[in-house]
Amino acid sequence: MKKKITIGVAEDHYLVRQGMVMLLQDEEELEVLFDVSNGEELLECLKSKKVDIILMDLDMPVLNGQQTLKIIRKKYPAIKVIMVSMYYSDEFISQCIQSGARGYLPKNCSIERVVDAIYAVHEQGYYFDDKVSKALLVKIVEDKEFNPTFSSDVLSSREKEILELICQEKTNNEIADLLCISNRTVEAHRQNILKKTNAKNTAGVVIYAIKNGLYHIPPSGILE
Repeated sequence: MKKKITIGVAEDHYLVRQGMVMLLQDEEELEVLFDVSNGEELLECLKSKKVDIILMDLDMPVLNGQQTLKIIRKKYPAIKVIMVSMYYSDEFISQCIQSGARGYLPKNCSIERVVDAIYAVHEQGYYFDDKVSKALLVKIVEDKEFNPTFSSDVLSSREKEILELICQEKTNNEIADLLCISNRTVEAHRQNILKKTNAKNTAGVVIYAIKNGLYHIPPSGILE
């Protein structure tokens, strides 16, 4: 039996939180282990209940999403956080990504989009959408406070090929089909790319690719 993706939900509006939990529970591969109303309650839950992914509101009382995110990244680095907020601007998205969020969604998005983000973050480590624009990526890449140091190791031609497909948001299955190789081989290349670039996740390798001229953002300004 396939292991379920475990979820924690932090949202201060009760009806919104309960509605999200009910809809997520309809997904056979997802399991919501807890739901809380603020960051302090969330951190308390994490002492006894470890989850794969947290859906967290940015604007919460007691301990807000930004403050809670920084603590989670320090104490529970394996947990992936997707921010959900009514503030859907480049500035807020950039701040949260730089603090360690793996995805960012507007509160008025569909539950289907939330589910897609959960699967993307679980399988690929990150969730991009059309709001992660050229301006936002450039801002992140140029930000001195978000400037990871990369090793001098040179990627192989195959690794560069796979890196470009990762930047285009291709899944392991899609990359395997396009290059006529196995999923296991794709995953091995992904791990080598992470190691050689000293990147921690997909965002890190995308930034590496842009900074080193291995990937150019399309003229439309979005990853596609």
